[in-house]
Amino acid sequence: MKKSIAVYIISTILLNMFLAKSYSQSIDDSMMIARSEKWNIEYKKGIVTLSQPGSTQTFTMNLTKLDSGKIKQKRKDSSYIGFSSSGEGTNWDQQKYMTINKTKLYRLQSGNDENATQSLFAISSEIKETRQTLFGRMISKSNENNNEVLSDKRLLSGTITRNNTSDKWDFTVDNFDDPFSKQGLPFISPIPLTGFLKDGKDSLFFHPTTLNADVELSGNNGDPMAALKFRKKPMILWVRKDIDNPLQDAIGVLFGIIISAKKL
Repeated sequence: MKKSIAVYIISTILLNMFLAKSYSQSIDDSMMIARSEKWNIEYKKGIVTLSQPGSTQTFTMNLTKLDSGKIKQKRKDSSYIGFSSSGEGTNWDQQKYMTINKTKLYRLQSGNDENATQSLFAISSEIKETRQTLFGRMISKSNENNNEVLSDKRLLSGTITRNNTSDKWDFTVDNFDDPFSKQGLPFISPIPLTGFLKDGKDSLFFHPTTLNADVELSGNNGDPMAALKFRKKPMILWVRKDIDNPLQDAIGVLFGIIISAKKL
């Protein structure tokens, strides 16, 4: 009896802590929306366009692939020989496990004047797959393609600079490619984005959000600065009006990179 009461009390305390944290997060997010500008986002053929509802003001960002920036490495991890047996007889096969690392470089630029903000960034991917060897094709009785991709993970990293300042922001973004959405699994929650945007003064980190958005950027103290809805249309950006203009632009470019990278 005492054990059941103790379990009930602990469960109640944990539940109240979770509800209090969620309520506090909801208040913080609502306050951010009240202090933010809202921008609608469109992406088409390497051009990201930001427009404000009820205004003719627009901003465009242009994506460029750098031809010189492509690195590809293959590594054989292991191999095996297997066989299967059925009423039609025994079939032998040989396959190898491969890891393929690819890196491609891009530039995303917003504006062409002294206030222009641009980013040089890389999309690094690690693909793990099995491939049928030449010997395997020779000994196998099956004509089926036995190559299979086991995992495909991509990471964004780069820098953001502005023409009229010496500011430089570094960033990384992981989990922007949700594997479950690729597999058509609509009832599984997307994996949250992880990563950061930082310079010599500020450090912002990705966090889940209670807003109708997919991710938010918050400071070290947890104060929300911006949010992005990008996994489904319409795509929307919210950014605080009370932060410095160069940081606003850097956040806009970072979110433009995330949207562009999903299309590449």
